[in-house]
Amino acid sequence: MMDGNAVYVSFNRCEDTIRHSFLSHISAEFHRRRITCEYHVSDHDRVPEERDAAIAKSKVSLVILSEEYAFSKQCLDELLNVSECRANNDLVVVPVFYGFTKSALRKQCLKLKNKYPDDRVADWRRTLLEIADLPGHASSLERSDSELVQEIVADVRQKLDLTSMIGIYPRLMEIENLLCKQPWSVHSLGIWGMGGIGKSTLAEEAFKQLSGDYEAACFIKDFDIAFQERGAYGLLEEHLGKKLGLKNPVTREKLRHKRIMVVLDDVHKPVGATTFLSWFDLLGPRSLIIITSRDKQLLVQCRVKDIYEVQGLDELEAQQLFSQRVIDEINSPKLVEYKKNLLKLVEYANGNPLALRIYCSELEGKKPPELDSAVLELKGHLSDKIFDAFKKSYDALSDSEKEIFLLIVCFLRGENVEYVMQLLSGCGFFPHVGIDALVDKGLVFLSDNRVKMHDLIYDVGLKIIRDQREETEMGYRFLDASNIQSIQEENEEPKDTPKQETEDIKAITLDASNLASTDQVAFQHMYNLRYMKIIHSSEKNHDFCPQSMPLELRLLHWENYPFRSFPLDFDDIQHLVELNMPYSNLKKLWEGNKSLEMLKRVTLRQSKQLENVDELRFSRNIEEIDLQGCSRLKRFPDMGQSQHLRVVNLSACIEINGFPNVPSSIKKLHLQGTNIRELPFMNYSSESKGLSDDQSHLEGLTSQVNVSSSNQIMVTFESLEVLNLSGCLGLEVVKGFPPNLKELYLAKTSIKEISSSLCHLSQLVTLDVEDCKQLMDLPMGMSDMTSLTTLKLSGCSMLEKIQDLPENLKELYLTSTAVREYPSSLGDNLSKL
Repeated sequence: MMDGNAVYVSFNRCEDTIRHSFLSHISAEFHRRRITCEYHVSDHDRVPEERDAAIAKSKVSLVILSEEYAFSKQCLDELLNVSECRANNDLVVVPVFYGFTKSALRKQCLKLKNKYPDDRVADWRRTLLEIADLPGHASSLERSDSELVQEIVADVRQKLDLTSMIGIYPRLMEIENLLCKQPWSVHSLGIWGMGGIGKSTLAEEAFKQLSGDYEAACFIKDFDIAFQERGAYGLLEEHLGKKLGLKNPVTREKLRHKRIMVVLDDVHKPVGATTFLSWFDLLGPRSLIIITSRDKQLLVQCRVKDIYEVQGLDELEAQQLFSQRVIDEINSPKLVEYKKNLLKLVEYANGNPLALRIYCSELEGKKPPELDSAVLELKGHLSDKIFDAFKKSYDALSDSEKEIFLLIVCFLRGENVEYVMQLLSGCGFFPHVGIDALVDKGLVFLSDNRVKMHDLIYDVGLKIIRDQREETEMGYRFLDASNIQSIQEENEEPKDTPKQETEDIKAITLDASNLASTDQVAFQHMYNLRYMKIIHSSEKNHDFCPQSMPLELRLLHWENYPFRSFPLDFDDIQHLVELNMPYSNLKKLWEGNKSLEMLKRVTLRQSKQLENVDELRFSRNIEEIDLQGCSRLKRFPDMGQSQHLRVVNLSACIEINGFPNVPSSIKKLHLQGTNIRELPFMNYSSESKGLSDDQSHLEGLTSQVNVSSSNQIMVTFESLEVLNLSGCLGLEVVKGFPPNLKELYLAKTSIKEISSSLCHLSQLVTLDVEDCKQLMDLPMGMSDMTSLTTLKLSGCSMLEKIQDLPENLKELYLTSTAVREYPSSLGDNLSKL
């Protein structure tokens, strides 16, 4: 038990729900946590002097604000005393709104004068509002009282032990809840997270809180090192033998049925941990094994029953940390602004406690105005302590995983997951294995279908690349005008001079902003250069161009390429997987026929001078072509035989007036804003009904059904999932639709009606026909479109009625239509709208 009265609870004793239910749960939970809690169940068994003495001795006061609290004179007098102790004795007050709200309390404050006209109403009112504005807790219909109790107790535990790691008790509570849900057998838990996140601290606190409940308990710090020095038997003898009173030799039989707690801290290799734990296969029920690691997959290999991911400090917890050492020292009108700057550090560090404590030590004692510049300096300069803590995770990677990590740092951060997988696969990696390893070690995370990396880890990656130390060298470089000369000198050395440094380079990011045509860099000696990114950090004119390209190049990313085509010397890029050249001045790609068998993705978006890309027809394995905004592009090459092509983006290519010739296996077509007037789709549902099964099957294989009056081939496009024709002003008729569409965009077209074949699109999720000013009717049978969840009709000014809609519809937009009503039966079916 803690000394003195740790917690004093103020509540209205006349409210039975609080006294007999809610308060009993809180009291029991405090008792379970060995925290003393004082309260009186009746106003009659309490002397004011004793009450005031109990409040004065307490460290925390829990004030339960309920519907009748403000109308109890005893409660109000008690609250005045709580407020005085808060001001004079550092009493921490935690308000809890139970079945009540802050706004309701404010209204009650206005009524106090009527109820107690001759009393200290002004003091009561001021104190109530002051306490209500403190950080606290509130009941809710969306969660149970038990969850609220756990939240309150975790908060109070934290406030009772302000010297410990901030945020530790809410996380301990979550861990204990996980363990409570495990079946009656040996409990096991993995604590996982990035370096410095607090895994060991959390495990140590859990050990302190729980170890007393076991026959014996041991905490083995730096387990891998300890296992290497002592072995499994030596660790057993050292940590458990004497505690259990076991005589040598310690055997599995002697450990049988013992109730033991074991914590293995900072485990990097699964072999040692599994060997050690094999001694405990017959422990007594409710024994506990905890393992901390940076590697989630290791915890899976150790067969723990639950894995707890340690999150960084949230905004409030970080404020508490800074308040202890930085903010409290500042007495300035600009305090709010300083807090904002400090919270930028929290966001940058993703709440990592180690990083934040280092920042605190750097900022401690600083006064305005130097604090602002110090915060900026901390973000711009990575501390060696932080770097070393995170680099341990990098060092634990295999060589291929390290290279994938550095590739993400250099080129792929924030990119689409599918694209990253395709690029890595094309470069000879096993991307699923590599990306999973990085996720399991907390170095990257997947969100919104993108590969993401926290800012702090990104800066660690940049430092690994820039340090160029022998033990971290993976052949990645960043170049600018200041160090380009060294590369030139390396390449100009005599032939018999070793060029090992340049030969080992695998990736280069080159800022060409301050380079001129005279800075001609030849990359022919960089035999292993696979990834090259040329950027221009300034907008001034530039005409830098390398003399040659390396044979092994896989990725070429070059923004604002200044020339009209590739130079003749660019003949050896046969291994190229991705060509990414947005905002270029290209008029055409290159001279001659280059058979780029490895090329999978081409991005030339916003290349305003580009007139044709016929050269791409020789790239048989290409998967994605992005030509968005190439406003002078007059034609799209015949890609009908490119059976791997999945995505074509011709949006805003205003000179394109014919439907692109693409394979029937295409998945996404972005044609918005083009001048396309006709589509090659047959009426799949009706025109093929009269065909035999063999004929229909043949059509699916050949994609050629018949020829329209405009000599366009009619195709089924059975793989097409996304078709965007928005803004194709010349499009007036759509005769049919690909059968497996999931998204269809026809906004701002000139269509007057929609074919009934639309209703057979059973997989369509989104239909957008906004601002189709000529559209007068929707087809009957839309209730059969069971997958449709979003229907956009806004701006269809001639649309007057809706006859039926699918029952799974979630979003329906009708702004600026002529629709005034729809059948009441229709509304009854739209339960998910």
